[in-house]
Amino acid sequence: MRKFVIHSLFAAVLAVTVTTTAACNQGDPNALETHVKKLDDAEARAEAFKQLERIVSGIATDPEDTRRQEFAEKVLPKFEELYSEDEVAPYREQMLNMAMAMKRPEAVGMWNKALELDGSAEGHKQALLALQGIRESKAEAAAETIIAQFTKLTESPGKDMGEGQEGALRYEMARTLGELKAKAAVGPLITALEQPEENQPKVVYKAAIDALGQIGDPEAVSVLISVQFSVADAPGTQSIGERAVRALGAIGEPAVPKLVETMEGKNTKVNELAAEKDVPVQVVQQSAVRILGVIGSSKATEALIAYMPQKDCGGDEEVDVAALEESEEGFDQSAAVGLRAFSANSMGFIGDPAAVPALCHCRNATHNPGDLWEIISALGRIGGDEAFACMEKIMATGFYDPEEAVNSDFKYQVRWEGARWMILAAPPAKAAAAKAAIDTNEANVKAEIEKLGWATGLAVLESCKEDVACYEKILMDSSKGWFEREVAAFNFARMSKPGDIEAAAKLAKAFKTRDPEARINIAWLSARVAGTTPCPECSDALESVMSAEELTKDANMQGAWLTARQAMAKMTSGGSGSGGGE
Repeated sequence: MRKFVIHSLFAAVLAVTVTTTAACNQGDPNALETHVKKLDDAEARAEAFKQLERIVSGIATDPEDTRRQEFAEKVLPKFEELYSEDEVAPYREQMLNMAMAMKRPEAVGMWNKALELDGSAEGHKQALLALQGIRESKAEAAAETIIAQFTKLTESPGKDMGEGQEGALRYEMARTLGELKAKAAVGPLITALEQPEENQPKVVYKAAIDALGQIGDPEAVSVLISVQFSVADAPGTQSIGERAVRALGAIGEPAVPKLVETMEGKNTKVNELAAEKDVPVQVVQQSAVRILGVIGSSKATEALIAYMPQKDCGGDEEVDVAALEESEEGFDQSAAVGLRAFSANSMGFIGDPAAVPALCHCRNATHNPGDLWEIISALGRIGGDEAFACMEKIMATGFYDPEEAVNSDFKYQVRWEGARWMILAAPPAKAAAAKAAIDTNEANVKAEIEKLGWATGLAVLESCKEDVACYEKILMDSSKGWFEREVAAFNFARMSKPGDIEAAAKLAKAFKTRDPEARINIAWLSARVAGTTPCPECSDALESVMSAEELTKDANMQGAWLTARQAMAKMTSGGSGSGGGE
């Protein structure tokens, strides 16, 4: 019996010893190093990758897990070592996906190898995964390799023309270079924009334009002006032309001199290019005028005033237009209306009080809604005592020429609709004067103003006075009417300091109002307050509203979306010309 017991105990001890030894040989299953060691073993490799994927799925979203650093120090170097070996080819996507999930810039060595294109479908897919990983980890060290590959594909696009994926690699490369803000990429991106249309899908132009805007290098200004006319594209908020406008807005003040040159008709290169495309020079000039407004720099004010037709402007005095057209060779008032409208619109978005005298001097030039309405809205956006004084005059004597209005009943439409801009222009101390301008007006004007509800905005001025917290409260209250919130937005913005990101973000969060014009103003004010300081939170707030409305787009909101995207481009790069505030 004793012999049997001893034998049984020996067997049990032996079993435990064997089991423990086997477990020690296998290592800790939750340790990365355990599985990294097996990657060199062809028979154990598949299981090792499977176990690494299991561990990565658990630690990728846990910033406190110490194994994240171990992954960067031990796993990624091994991945880089193995990546180019033929026998590891079936596991390349697994390695790329794990590196992307971990968002570690230390994977740059492997990503660079994945960007060495061989023309295969697998290589194409792996390069796209690498680019996504580079973006998500902000691996700036990869920029040099991306630039080299992008340049090769621009020169010889054959490896990027797969059916259904034409230009996909160049698109993702340009997008990545933009997000990395790689200044060394400016030259290759400019070269891409200069390619003939038959060599390059439109998506590549669009990505290159966006990237140049994100990088913000003034070297790109000329090509961003010319690409609007060199590459045909359907109109829309995401067209090549609109993207170029946003990119120039993001570059900001450094783009002003070349745009002024273009506005004045002196940009020979662009003029010749436009002529080849049968685009009138006036269209080129008006495009430059508009972009100056998007940039919002007061350095353009003087040139815009000089560009705006004023020969038929007389302030309170009438000008004999017939005599002017006879004596002034080439003067055409109908053409002047359009040019004045473009100029006034841009001066309004620049918001420089120095433009007020010229704008006010032209208020009686035509009594045509085409230019008068833009003058009124510009005065409203600029605001201040002088702009308000001019709006008082328009409220007292302004009218639309019956031949230009819908009918004679709308002669004073400029007053009842202009009352909104008068209230927006008014400093809080002028609330009583604004009310008097309405109360002393024609009976039909007062009746229309009452219908439109402008009194609610006037009440905001009267109640908040100089209290910025009061305006902020109304701005952020979604239950308030859109005009109340618009009045609050203007006064809150004017009382905020340029570069106040917290204030800019509050404005952006108020973007979702019912009225399209109010949305335009709120998006513009957000960028104006942000000034030259990036505000990602502002961009996110604007984007969230537009994304939520993507499936229920209202055509009336197109102007608001355009302005919001322009504001986002500026606030992402911080190149928004002059800052806000009065």
